Amino acid sequence: MRIFLNLQLYTLLYLLCLFDIIPINAQQIRLRNNVNSLISGYNNSLNSVSLSNLSAFGNLTSSRSLLNISGSTEPDLNIFCNLGNNILNSFKGDNLYLHLAGFASTFLIVSSNTDYYVENFFNKHEEYGNFARPVIRMGMYFPIVVGGSLYAYGKLGHDNQAVGASFAVLQSSLIAFLYNSLLKAVTGRPHPDWRNNTDMESLSKKFRFGFMRGGIFWGWPSGHTSSTMAVVSALTNFYPDKTWLKIAGYSYVAYIIFAVSSLNRGGMHWFSDAIAAAFMSYAIGSTVGKYYRSQFKNSPNIQSGSEKFTPNPGLSFTICF
Repeated sequence: MRIFLNLQLYTLLYLLCLFDIIPINAQQIRLRNNVNSLISGYNNSLNSVSLSNLSAFGNLTSSRSLLNISGSTEPDLNIFCNLGNNILNSFKGDNLYLHLAGFASTFLIVSSNTDYYVENFFNKHEEYGNFARPVIRMGMYFPIVVGGSLYAYGKLGHDNQAVGASFAVLQSSLIAFLYNSLLKAVTGRPHPDWRNNTDMESLSKKFRFGFMRGGIFWGWPSGHTSSTMAVVSALTNFYPDKTWLKIAGYSYVAYIIFAVSSLNRGGMHWFSDAIAAAFMSYAIGSTVGKYYRSQFKNSPNIQSGSEKFTPNPGLSFTICF
């Protein structure tokens, strides 16, 4: 009976930790040896299991949030894992400077009339915009295509890291979309509508601050650039050693910036819309990409402020917050 009660206690404690109902403190909670051996011993003989054989479980070293049972070394992730902290961390530390750079770059580009000059150039050279048309149409589906493809590949090929990368792509895109929509809603910047405006220089400096004065479709910052940079920065930070991915990814971001500035004779976005989006979404994508990368045991511990269990042989798990 004593063994049975202890087994129930450890099972209950394990489930409470698994579903994050209670926090885990490795210094206070000493899980005993292998629960599987306890169960096996209990089944063989209630009298054959000695509680004195239960040993301390593991030592806390450095990660926080997800409880992962290890027979497998891979974490159990999903698209919403650590969502709140990832949002906050996207605006903290050095990331805050990237958001400020987005605002500052807009001020400098607008005040120097660069937005007007860029729009005027592409308005007179429609042929440049024709190169952008195919990629613009694909731009809104880019996060879903990339994230969905990685998820399918990971599931079919039993590649948990590819699945983790897909979650990084999808979560960073979700955060970037919400942030981008909020900024558009409160800034109300009109797009370069040269068909209905004759004074484009004045229009390039116009913002209608308030709420939903310009909707969330057009405006500052660029949604296409934002989603593209979120995907690319999440992937390049999830796979930090893949140089080819950085070259291809950031070249594609540069192409998107060119595309949204040139399409429709410069009538889609102001140049500063795209530059601001690139700065801001890099902060979001890199944060989310690093977080998901840090959850894999064999990956470099990129994210600071985390704690990870290094278990003794037997049943093990990882906690990340």
